[in-house]
Amino acid sequence: MARSAAVIASVVCALAAALFFFDKGREQALPDGAADKVACVSYAPYDRDQSPFDANLTISPAQIERDLTVLSGLTRCVRTYATGQGLDKVPEIAARLGMTVYAGAWIGRKDADNQIEINRLIAAANAHPQAIKGLIVGNEVLLRGEQTAAGLTAYIAQLRAGLNQPQPITYADVWEFWLKSPELADAVDFITIHLLPYWEDDPTPIDGAIAHVMAAWGQMRDRFADKPILIGEVGWPSEGRRREGAEPSRLNQTRFIREFMTAAEAAKASYNLIEAFDQPWKRLLEGTVGGAWGFFDTDRVQKVRTRGPVVEWPHTAGWVAAALLIGLLPLGVALIRRKAMTLSTLLILDLGGFAMASALVLQVRHMLTSSRGIEEWAVNGVWLVFSAGLAWVLLHTLSGLRPLNRTCDGLCGRFCPFSSLERMRLLAVAGMAVSSLGLLFDSRYRDFPVSMFVIPAVGFALIRLPAAPREHKAVAALGLASAIGVSMHEGMLNTHAWAWAVTACILAGSVVFRRPDADFRASPR
Repeated sequence: MARSAAVIASVVCALAAALFFFDKGREQALPDGAADKVACVSYAPYDRDQSPFDANLTISPAQIERDLTVLSGLTRCVRTYATGQGLDKVPEIAARLGMTVYAGAWIGRKDADNQIEINRLIAAANAHPQAIKGLIVGNEVLLRGEQTAAGLTAYIAQLRAGLNQPQPITYADVWEFWLKSPELADAVDFITIHLLPYWEDDPTPIDGAIAHVMAAWGQMRDRFADKPILIGEVGWPSEGRRREGAEPSRLNQTRFIREFMTAAEAAKASYNLIEAFDQPWKRLLEGTVGGAWGFFDTDRVQKVRTRGPVVEWPHTAGWVAAALLIGLLPLGVALIRRKAMTLSTLLILDLGGFAMASALVLQVRHMLTSSRGIEEWAVNGVWLVFSAGLAWVLLHTLSGLRPLNRTCDGLCGRFCPFSSLERMRLLAVAGMAVSSLGLLFDSRYRDFPVSMFVIPAVGFALIRLPAAPREHKAVAALGLASAIGVSMHEGMLNTHAWAWAVTACILAGSVVFRRPDADFRASPR
Protein backbone atom coordinates (compact mmCIF):
# COMPACT_ATOMS: atom_id res chain seq x y z
CA MET A 1 0.00 0.00 0.00
CA ALA A 2 2.78 2.42 0.92
CA ARG A 3 4.67 1.55 -2.28
CA SER A 4 1.55 2.24 -4.35
CA ALA A 5 1.14 5.62 -2.67
CA ALA A 6 4.78 6.41 -3.50
CA VAL A 7 4.20 5.52 -7.16
CA ILE A 8 1.08 7.69 -7.35
CA ALA A 9 2.88 10.58 -5.63
CA SER A 10 5.82 10.25 -8.03
CA VAL A 11 3.52 10.42 -11.06
CA VAL A 12 1.53 13.37 -9.70
CA CYS A 13 4.59 15.36 -8.60
CA ALA A 14 6.46 14.73 -11.86
CA LEU A 15 3.42 15.86 -13.84
CA ALA A 16 3.07 18.95 -11.66
CA ALA A 17 6.76 19.81 -12.18
CA ALA A 18 6.43 19.36 -15.95
CA LEU A 19 3.36 21.61 -16.09
CA PHE A 20 5.09 24.19 -13.90
CA PHE A 21 8.11 24.38 -16.21
CA PHE A 22 5.86 24.44 -19.28
CA ASP A 23 3.97 27.43 -17.89
CA LYS A 24 7.18 29.30 -17.06
CA GLY A 25 8.74 28.62 -20.46
CA ARG A 26 5.85 29.26 -22.84
CA GLU A 27 5.28 32.46 -24.78
CA GLN A 28 2.32 34.48 -23.53
CA ALA A 29 0.67 37.14 -25.64
CA LEU A 30 0.10 40.63 -24.26
CA PRO A 31 -1.20 43.81 -25.91
CA ASP A 32 1.66 46.04 -27.09
CA GLY A 33 2.54 49.25 -25.33
CA ALA A 34 1.65 52.65 -26.70
CA ALA A 35 5.14 53.23 -28.13
CA ASP A 36 8.52 51.60 -28.61
CA LYS A 37 10.16 53.92 -26.09
CA VAL A 38 9.13 55.08 -22.62
CA ALA A 39 9.15 58.65 -21.34
CA CYS A 40 11.81 58.27 -18.64
CA VAL A 41 13.36 55.67 -16.30
CA SER A 42 15.08 55.80 -12.92
CA TYR A 43 18.79 55.15 -13.24
CA ALA A 44 21.06 53.66 -10.58
CA PRO A 45 24.45 52.71 -12.06
CA TYR A 46 25.44 49.89 -9.75
CA ASP A 47 26.64 46.59 -11.20
CA ARG A 48 26.10 43.25 -9.45
CA ASP A 49 28.98 43.72 -6.98
CA GLN A 50 28.49 47.46 -6.38
CA SER A 51 26.43 49.29 -3.79
CA PRO A 52 25.70 52.86 -2.68
CA PHE A 53 26.64 51.69 0.82
CA ASP A 54 30.29 51.50 -0.26
CA ALA A 55 31.66 54.89 0.76
CA ASN A 56 34.82 54.35 -1.28
CA LEU A 57 33.03 53.54 -4.54
CA THR A 58 33.20 55.91 -7.49
CA ILE A 59 31.34 54.93 -10.64
CA SER A 60 33.49 55.63 -13.68
CA PRO A 61 32.22 57.87 -16.48
CA ALA A 62 32.84 54.96 -18.85
CA GLN A 63 30.42 52.76 -16.90
CA ILE A 64 27.79 55.49 -16.87
CA GLU A 65 28.22 56.06 -20.60
CA ARG A 66 27.90 52.31 -21.21
CA ASP A 67 24.62 52.24 -19.27
CA LEU A 68 23.15 55.34 -20.88
CA THR A 69 24.04 54.01 -24.30
CA VAL A 70 22.12 50.82 -23.49
CA LEU A 71 19.19 52.87 -22.20
CA SER A 72 19.11 55.15 -25.23
CA GLY A 73 17.33 52.38 -27.13
CA LEU A 74 14.53 52.45 -24.53
CA THR A 75 14.24 56.11 -23.53
CA ARG A 76 15.71 59.58 -23.98
CA CYS A 77 15.40 60.51 -20.29
CA VAL A 78 16.72 59.19 -16.96
CA ARG A 79 16.14 60.14 -13.34
CA THR A 80 18.93 60.07 -10.77
CA TYR A 81 18.65 60.21 -6.98
CA ALA A 82 22.01 61.50 -5.79
CA THR A 83 25.18 63.25 -6.93
CA GLY A 84 27.78 61.20 -5.06
CA GLN A 85 29.86 58.23 -6.24
CA GLY A 86 30.23 59.77 -9.70
CA LEU A 87 26.53 60.36 -10.39
CA ASP A 88 27.15 64.10 -10.80
CA LYS A 89 28.63 63.19 -14.20
CA VAL A 90 25.31 61.88 -15.53
CA PRO A 91 24.09 65.25 -16.94
CA GLU A 92 27.38 65.73 -18.82
CA ILE A 93 27.28 62.26 -20.37
CA ALA A 94 23.54 62.50 -21.07
CA ALA A 95 24.05 65.78 -22.91
CA ARG A 96 26.68 64.15 -25.09
CA LEU A 97 24.22 61.35 -25.97
CA GLY A 98 21.31 63.69 -26.60
CA MET A 99 19.44 62.62 -23.45
CA THR A 100 17.86 64.61 -20.63
CA VAL A 101 17.93 64.09 -16.85
CA TYR A 102 15.73 64.58 -13.83
CA ALA A 103 18.77 65.08 -11.62
CA GLY A 104 18.37 64.45 -7.89
CA ALA A 105 20.14 65.42 -4.69
CA TRP A 106 19.94 62.88 -1.86
CA ILE A 107 18.66 64.54 1.32
CA GLY A 108 18.99 62.77 4.66
CA ARG A 109 19.35 63.67 8.33
CA LYS A 110 22.82 65.22 8.25
CA ASP A 111 22.97 68.80 7.04
CA ALA A 112 26.68 68.57 6.17
CA ASP A 113 26.00 65.70 3.75
CA ASN A 114 22.98 67.49 2.36
CA GLN A 115 25.05 70.61 1.66
CA ILE A 116 27.51 68.56 -0.37
CA GLU A 117 24.66 67.06 -2.40
CA ILE A 118 23.05 70.45 -3.05
CA ASN A 119 26.33 72.04 -4.11
CA ARG A 120 27.18 69.20 -6.50
CA LEU A 121 23.70 69.40 -8.03
CA ILE A 122 24.06 73.16 -8.51
CA ALA A 123 27.42 72.67 -10.23
CA ALA A 124 26.10 69.95 -12.57
CA ALA A 125 22.98 71.94 -13.47
CA ASN A 126 24.96 75.11 -14.18
CA ALA A 127 27.55 73.24 -16.26
CA HIS A 128 25.02 71.36 -18.43
CA PRO A 129 21.66 73.17 -18.30
CA GLN A 130 20.63 71.77 -21.70
CA ALA A 131 20.53 68.25 -20.20
CA ILE A 132 18.39 69.16 -17.19
CA LYS A 133 14.71 68.32 -17.42
CA GLY A 134 14.15 68.96 -13.73
CA LEU A 135 15.98 69.09 -10.39
CA ILE A 136 14.74 66.90 -7.55
CA VAL A 137 15.64 67.89 -4.00
CA GLY A 138 15.18 64.79 -1.87
CA ASN A 139 13.50 61.44 -2.35
CA GLU A 140 10.91 60.14 0.16
CA VAL A 141 12.51 62.15 2.95
CA LEU A 142 9.15 62.76 4.63
CA LEU A 143 8.32 59.06 4.38
CA ARG A 144 11.58 58.23 6.19
CA GLY A 145 11.01 61.01 8.71
CA GLU A 146 14.48 62.52 8.14
CA GLN A 147 13.40 66.12 7.44
CA THR A 148 10.35 68.33 7.86
CA ALA A 149 8.55 70.16 5.08
CA ALA A 150 10.14 73.40 6.35
CA GLY A 151 13.62 71.87 6.15
CA LEU A 152 13.03 70.69 2.58
CA THR A 153 11.72 74.13 1.64
CA ALA A 154 14.99 75.66 2.84
CA TYR A 155 17.08 73.25 0.75
CA ILE A 156 14.94 73.96 -2.30
CA ALA A 157 15.44 77.71 -1.81
CA GLN A 158 19.21 77.18 -1.49
CA LEU A 159 19.30 75.23 -4.74
CA ARG A 160 17.23 77.82 -6.57
CA ALA A 161 19.48 80.64 -5.40
CA GLY A 162 22.59 78.86 -6.69
CA LEU A 163 21.39 78.36 -10.29
CA ASN A 164 22.72 80.57 -13.08
CA GLN A 165 19.44 80.28 -14.93
CA PRO A 166 15.99 79.11 -13.82
CA GLN A 167 15.45 75.34 -13.80
CA PRO A 168 12.25 73.52 -12.76
CA ILE A 169 12.63 72.19 -9.19
CA THR A 170 10.62 69.56 -7.33
CA TYR A 171 10.58 67.18 -4.37
CA ALA A 172 9.62 63.48 -4.72
CA ASP A 173 7.62 61.35 -2.31
CA VAL A 174 4.83 58.79 -2.04
CA TRP A 175 1.64 60.55 -3.07
CA GLU A 176 -0.02 60.39 0.36
CA PHE A 177 2.82 62.43 1.89
CA TRP A 178 2.08 65.34 -0.42
CA LEU A 179 -1.45 65.32 0.99
CA LYS A 180 0.00 65.37 4.51
CA SER A 181 2.33 68.31 3.73
CA PRO A 182 0.55 70.38 1.06
CA GLU A 183 2.46 73.52 2.07
CA LEU A 184 5.53 72.08 0.35
CA ALA A 185 3.83 72.64 -3.00
CA ASP A 186 4.45 76.40 -2.71
CA ALA A 187 8.23 75.80 -2.81
CA VAL A 188 8.35 73.70 -6.00
CA ASP A 189 7.65 74.23 -9.69
CA PHE A 190 6.07 70.81 -10.16
CA ILE A 191 5.01 67.99 -7.89
CA THR A 192 6.61 64.54 -8.13
CA ILE A 193 4.60 61.64 -6.75
CA HIS A 194 5.38 57.92 -6.36
CA LEU A 195 2.70 55.37 -7.20
CA LEU A 196 3.72 51.77 -6.53
CA PRO A 197 0.62 49.57 -6.11
CA TYR A 198 2.69 46.59 -5.00
CA TRP A 199 4.27 48.42 -2.04
CA GLU A 200 1.26 50.28 -0.69
CA ASP A 201 -0.17 49.36 2.71
CA ASP A 202 -3.15 47.91 0.86
CA PRO A 203 -1.50 46.22 -2.16
CA THR A 204 -3.43 46.26 -5.42
CA PRO A 205 -3.47 43.14 -7.64
CA ILE A 206 -2.30 43.54 -11.21
CA ASP A 207 -5.87 43.50 -12.56
CA GLY A 208 -6.70 46.73 -10.74
CA ALA A 209 -3.25 48.32 -10.56
CA ILE A 210 -3.53 50.72 -13.51
CA ALA A 211 -6.95 51.95 -12.46
CA HIS A 212 -5.59 52.59 -8.96
CA VAL A 213 -2.55 54.48 -10.26
CA MET A 214 -4.56 56.71 -12.58
CA ALA A 215 -7.17 57.39 -9.89
CA ALA A 216 -4.45 58.52 -7.46
CA TRP A 217 -2.85 60.64 -10.18
CA GLY A 218 -6.24 62.25 -10.91
CA GLN A 219 -6.76 62.97 -7.21
CA MET A 220 -3.37 64.68 -6.98
CA ARG A 221 -3.97 66.63 -10.20
CA ASP A 222 -7.23 67.96 -8.79
CA ARG A 223 -5.77 68.69 -5.34
CA PHE A 224 -2.80 70.65 -6.75
CA ALA A 225 -4.44 72.07 -9.85
CA ASP A 226 -1.97 74.94 -10.14
CA LYS A 227 1.09 72.68 -10.36
CA PRO A 228 2.16 70.16 -13.02
CA ILE A 229 2.26 66.57 -11.73
CA LEU A 230 5.07 64.13 -12.54
CA ILE A 231 4.61 60.49 -11.65
CA GLY A 232 8.20 60.10 -10.50
CA GLU A 233 8.12 56.37 -9.71
CA VAL A 234 5.73 53.83 -11.13
CA GLY A 235 6.35 50.18 -11.92
CA TRP A 236 6.03 46.53 -10.92
CA PRO A 237 8.59 43.91 -9.72
CA SER A 238 9.47 40.72 -11.59
CA GLU A 239 10.63 38.55 -8.64
CA GLY A 240 9.84 38.12 -4.96
CA ARG A 241 7.08 37.43 -2.48
CA ARG A 242 3.41 37.98 -3.18
CA ARG A 243 1.69 40.67 -1.09
CA GLU A 244 -1.98 39.78 -0.77
CA GLY A 245 -3.11 39.69 -4.43
CA ALA A 246 -0.10 41.57 -5.83
CA GLU A 247 2.26 39.02 -7.40
CA PRO A 248 5.71 39.85 -8.78
CA SER A 249 6.45 38.22 -12.13
CA ARG A 250 7.96 39.14 -15.46
CA LEU A 251 4.55 38.75 -17.08
CA ASN A 252 2.89 41.09 -14.57
CA GLN A 253 5.76 43.57 -14.81
CA THR A 254 5.48 43.71 -18.60
CA ARG A 255 1.70 43.90 -18.49
CA PHE A 256 1.83 46.75 -15.98
CA ILE A 257 4.33 48.76 -18.02
CA ARG A 258 2.42 48.38 -21.27
CA GLU A 259 -0.98 49.11 -19.80
CA PHE A 260 0.37 52.07 -17.88
CA MET A 261 1.99 53.55 -21.00
CA THR A 262 -1.35 53.39 -22.79
CA ALA A 263 -3.24 54.93 -19.86
CA ALA A 264 -0.63 57.68 -19.35
CA GLU A 265 -0.67 58.63 -23.01
CA ALA A 266 -4.47 58.81 -23.03
CA ALA A 267 -4.45 61.01 -19.91
CA LYS A 268 -1.40 63.03 -21.07
CA ALA A 269 0.32 62.22 -17.77
CA SER A 270 4.06 62.81 -17.37
CA TYR A 271 5.88 59.84 -15.86
CA ASN A 272 9.16 58.19 -14.95
CA LEU A 273 9.28 54.39 -14.65
CA ILE A 274 11.24 52.48 -12.03
CA GLU A 275 13.77 51.35 -12.99
CA ALA A 276 16.52 50.95 -15.57
CA PHE A 277 18.52 47.99 -14.18
CA ASP A 278 17.92 45.38 -11.49
CA GLN A 279 19.74 46.40 -8.31
CA PRO A 280 20.77 43.39 -6.14
CA TRP A 281 21.96 45.67 -3.32
CA LYS A 282 18.33 46.59 -2.67
CA ARG A 283 17.68 43.05 -1.47
CA LEU A 284 19.40 44.06 1.79
CA LEU A 285 16.65 46.64 2.34
CA GLU A 286 13.60 45.11 0.67
CA GLY A 287 14.22 41.40 0.16
CA THR A 288 14.17 39.63 -3.19
CA VAL A 289 11.60 41.97 -4.66
CA GLY A 290 13.77 45.04 -4.03
CA GLY A 291 16.33 43.97 -6.61
CA ALA A 292 13.86 43.08 -9.37
CA TRP A 293 12.27 46.27 -10.76
CA GLY A 294 14.53 46.77 -13.76
CA PHE A 295 13.82 46.88 -17.47
CA PHE A 296 17.22 45.17 -17.73
CA ASP A 297 18.84 42.57 -15.48
CA THR A 298 22.21 43.08 -13.82
CA ASP A 299 23.98 41.86 -16.97
CA ARG A 300 22.22 44.61 -18.96
CA VAL A 301 20.04 42.07 -20.79
CA GLN A 302 16.58 43.46 -21.44
CA LYS A 303 13.78 41.87 -19.38
CA VAL A 304 10.82 44.07 -20.25
CA ARG A 305 9.87 44.98 -23.81
CA THR A 306 7.07 47.24 -24.92
CA ARG A 307 6.01 44.90 -27.72
CA GLY A 308 5.79 41.19 -28.44
CA PRO A 309 5.07 38.03 -26.41
CA VAL A 310 6.47 37.43 -22.92
CA VAL A 311 8.27 34.39 -21.50
CA GLU A 312 8.29 34.27 -17.71
CA TRP A 313 11.57 32.34 -17.45
CA PRO A 314 13.54 32.72 -20.71
CA HIS A 315 16.06 30.08 -19.57
CA THR A 316 13.49 27.44 -18.61
CA ALA A 317 15.03 24.88 -20.97
CA GLY A 318 18.26 24.99 -18.97
CA TRP A 319 16.47 24.43 -15.67
CA VAL A 320 14.49 21.52 -17.14
CA ALA A 321 17.67 19.96 -18.54
CA ALA A 322 19.30 20.23 -15.12
CA ALA A 323 16.27 18.61 -13.46
CA LEU A 324 16.26 15.76 -15.98
CA LEU A 325 19.98 15.07 -15.56
CA ILE A 326 19.87 15.20 -11.76
CA GLY A 327 16.67 13.18 -11.70
CA LEU A 328 18.23 10.36 -13.68
CA LEU A 329 21.13 9.93 -11.24
CA PRO A 330 19.34 7.60 -8.77
CA LEU A 331 18.10 5.36 -11.57
CA GLY A 332 21.48 5.41 -13.29
CA VAL A 333 23.31 4.41 -10.13
CA ALA A 334 20.84 1.59 -9.51
CA LEU A 335 21.31 0.28 -13.06
CA ILE A 336 25.09 0.47 -12.77
CA ARG A 337 24.88 -1.56 -9.59
CA ARG A 338 22.63 -4.00 -11.48
CA LYS A 339 19.89 -3.85 -8.90
CA ALA A 340 16.85 -5.99 -9.68
CA MET A 341 13.91 -3.58 -9.89
CA THR A 342 10.17 -3.93 -10.11
CA LEU A 343 8.04 -1.56 -12.21
CA SER A 344 7.10 0.41 -9.09
CA THR A 345 10.77 0.85 -8.21
CA LEU A 346 11.53 2.10 -11.73
CA LEU A 347 8.66 4.58 -11.63
CA ILE A 348 9.64 5.95 -8.23
CA LEU A 349 13.31 6.34 -9.19
CA ASP A 350 12.53 7.84 -12.59
CA LEU A 351 9.46 10.06 -12.06
CA GLY A 352 10.08 10.65 -8.38
CA GLY A 353 13.69 11.46 -9.19
CA PHE A 354 12.60 14.07 -11.74
CA ALA A 355 10.11 15.59 -9.28
CA MET A 356 12.67 15.86 -6.50
CA ALA A 357 15.33 17.17 -8.89
CA SER A 358 12.85 19.81 -10.04
CA ALA A 359 12.41 20.93 -6.44
CA LEU A 360 16.20 21.09 -6.07
CA VAL A 361 16.71 23.28 -9.16
CA LEU A 362 13.91 25.55 -7.97
CA GLN A 363 15.74 25.75 -4.67
CA VAL A 364 18.91 26.74 -6.54
CA ARG A 365 17.01 29.43 -8.39
CA HIS A 366 15.51 30.68 -5.14
CA MET A 367 18.99 30.85 -3.62
CA LEU A 368 20.34 32.83 -6.58
CA THR A 369 17.50 35.37 -6.61
CA SER A 370 16.94 35.82 -2.87
CA SER A 371 20.29 35.48 -1.05
CA ARG A 372 21.49 38.83 0.25
CA GLY A 373 24.51 38.53 2.51
CA ILE A 374 27.09 35.86 3.19
CA GLU A 375 24.94 34.46 5.99
CA GLU A 376 21.97 33.81 3.72
CA TRP A 377 24.20 32.35 1.01
CA ALA A 378 25.65 29.99 3.63
CA VAL A 379 22.27 28.98 5.06
CA ASN A 380 20.73 28.44 1.64
CA GLY A 381 23.77 26.52 0.45
CA VAL A 382 23.83 24.21 3.48
CA TRP A 383 20.10 23.60 3.18
CA LEU A 384 20.51 22.77 -0.52
CA VAL A 385 23.07 20.09 0.40
CA PHE A 386 20.71 18.77 3.07
CA SER A 387 17.80 18.71 0.60
CA ALA A 388 19.86 16.83 -1.98
CA GLY A 389 20.98 14.24 0.56
CA LEU A 390 17.45 13.86 1.90
CA ALA A 391 16.05 13.45 -1.63
CA TRP A 392 18.56 10.66 -2.31
CA VAL A 393 17.69 8.81 0.90
CA LEU A 394 13.93 9.22 0.46
CA LEU A 395 14.00 7.98 -3.14
CA HIS A 396 15.96 4.87 -2.25
CA THR A 397 13.81 4.19 0.79
CA LEU A 398 10.49 4.66 -1.02
CA SER A 399 11.64 2.58 -3.98
CA GLY A 400 12.69 -0.32 -1.75
CA LEU A 401 16.40 -0.16 -2.60
CA ARG A 402 17.29 0.77 0.97
CA PRO A 403 15.77 -0.44 4.23
CA LEU A 404 13.72 2.11 6.10
CA ASN A 405 15.96 1.99 9.16
CA ARG A 406 19.24 2.41 7.27
CA THR A 407 20.38 5.63 5.55
CA CYS A 408 24.12 6.30 5.61
CA ASP A 409 24.96 2.68 6.35
CA GLY A 410 26.85 3.89 9.40
CA LEU A 411 29.62 5.50 7.34
CA CYS A 412 29.03 9.00 8.69
CA GLY A 413 28.60 8.16 12.34
CA ARG A 414 25.53 8.43 14.48
CA PHE A 415 25.73 12.24 14.72
CA CYS A 416 25.52 12.72 10.97
CA PRO A 417 22.20 14.34 9.94
CA PHE A 418 21.72 11.54 7.39
CA SER A 419 22.34 8.73 9.89
CA SER A 420 18.61 8.25 10.50
CA LEU A 421 15.37 9.34 8.87
CA GLU A 422 14.06 10.42 12.28
CA ARG A 423 16.96 12.86 12.68
CA MET A 424 16.49 14.16 9.14
CA ARG A 425 12.79 14.67 9.75
CA LEU A 426 13.54 16.61 12.94
CA LEU A 427 15.95 18.88 11.06
CA ALA A 428 13.37 19.50 8.35
CA VAL A 429 10.61 20.25 10.84
CA ALA A 430 12.87 22.54 12.88
CA GLY A 431 13.87 24.45 9.74
CA MET A 432 10.22 24.79 8.79
CA ALA A 433 9.32 26.08 12.26
CA VAL A 434 12.09 28.70 12.15
CA SER A 435 11.00 29.83 8.68
CA SER A 436 7.35 30.05 9.74
CA LEU A 437 8.19 32.08 12.82
CA GLY A 438 10.23 34.48 10.68
CA LEU A 439 7.32 34.88 8.27
CA LEU A 440 4.91 35.39 11.14
CA PHE A 441 6.81 38.11 12.97
CA ASP A 442 8.91 39.74 10.22
CA SER A 443 7.20 38.95 6.94
CA ARG A 444 7.41 42.08 4.78
CA TYR A 445 10.70 41.26 3.05
CA ARG A 446 10.80 37.47 3.43
CA ASP A 447 9.99 35.03 0.63
CA PHE A 448 7.94 31.88 1.16
CA PRO A 449 10.54 29.07 0.90
CA VAL A 450 8.22 26.38 -0.47
CA SER A 451 10.92 24.87 -2.71
CA MET A 452 13.17 24.34 0.33
CA PHE A 453 10.63 22.16 2.16
CA VAL A 454 8.50 20.43 -0.46
CA ILE A 455 10.86 17.42 -0.61
CA PRO A 456 10.67 16.59 3.14
CA ALA A 457 6.95 17.41 3.19
CA VAL A 458 6.03 14.92 0.46
CA GLY A 459 8.69 12.37 1.39
CA PHE A 460 7.88 12.09 5.07
CA ALA A 461 4.15 12.06 4.32
CA LEU A 462 4.76 8.82 2.41
CA ILE A 463 7.07 7.14 4.94
CA ARG A 464 5.65 5.94 8.24
CA LEU A 465 8.33 6.29 10.88
CA PRO A 466 8.29 5.19 14.53
CA ALA A 467 6.35 7.52 16.82
CA ALA A 468 8.14 10.82 17.29
CA PRO A 469 9.21 11.92 20.79
CA ARG A 470 7.10 14.60 22.44
CA GLU A 471 9.75 17.27 21.93
CA HIS A 472 9.75 16.54 18.17
CA LYS A 473 5.99 16.87 18.14
CA ALA A 474 6.23 20.16 20.01
CA VAL A 475 8.58 21.61 17.39
CA ALA A 476 6.27 20.41 14.61
CA ALA A 477 3.20 21.85 16.37
CA LEU A 478 4.96 25.21 16.74
CA GLY A 479 5.77 25.28 13.05
CA LEU A 480 2.25 24.21 12.14
CA ALA A 481 0.63 26.92 14.26
CA SER A 482 3.02 29.54 12.89
CA ALA A 483 2.34 28.56 9.27
CA ILE A 484 -1.42 28.77 9.80
CA GLY A 485 -0.93 32.17 11.46
CA VAL A 486 1.10 33.35 8.47
CA SER A 487 -1.62 32.39 6.00
CA MET A 488 -4.28 34.11 8.09
CA HIS A 489 -2.16 37.25 8.40
CA GLU A 490 -1.38 37.36 4.67
CA GLY A 491 -5.03 37.00 3.65
CA MET A 492 -7.04 34.80 1.32
CA LEU A 493 -5.55 36.34 -1.85
CA ASN A 494 -1.94 35.41 -1.10
CA THR A 495 -1.47 32.09 -2.88
CA HIS A 496 2.24 32.04 -1.93
CA ALA A 497 1.25 32.08 1.75
CA TRP A 498 -1.28 29.31 1.27
CA ALA A 499 1.23 27.17 -0.64
CA TRP A 500 3.59 27.61 2.29
CA ALA A 501 0.86 26.75 4.81
CA VAL A 502 -0.05 23.56 2.94
CA THR A 503 3.62 22.51 2.68
CA ALA A 504 4.22 23.19 6.38
CA CYS A 505 1.03 21.40 7.41
CA ILE A 506 1.95 18.27 5.45
CA LEU A 507 5.44 18.22 6.94
CA ALA A 508 4.26 18.90 10.50
CA GLY A 509 1.44 16.41 10.08
CA SER A 510 3.94 13.63 9.41
CA VAL A 511 5.13 14.15 12.98
CA VAL A 512 2.06 15.26 14.91
CA PHE A 513 -0.87 13.39 13.41
CA ARG A 514 0.36 10.30 11.61
CA ARG A 515 0.50 6.96 13.40
CA PRO A 516 3.62 4.82 12.89
CA ASP A 517 3.32 1.88 10.53
CA ALA A 518 5.67 -0.85 11.68
CA ASP A 519 4.70 -3.04 8.73
CA PHE A 520 6.37 -0.78 6.18
CA ARG A 521 9.97 -1.93 6.17
CA ALA A 522 11.28 -1.87 2.65
CA SER A 523 13.95 -4.47 2.04
CA PRO A 524 16.82 -4.24 -0.43
CA ARG A 525 16.06 -5.28 -3.98
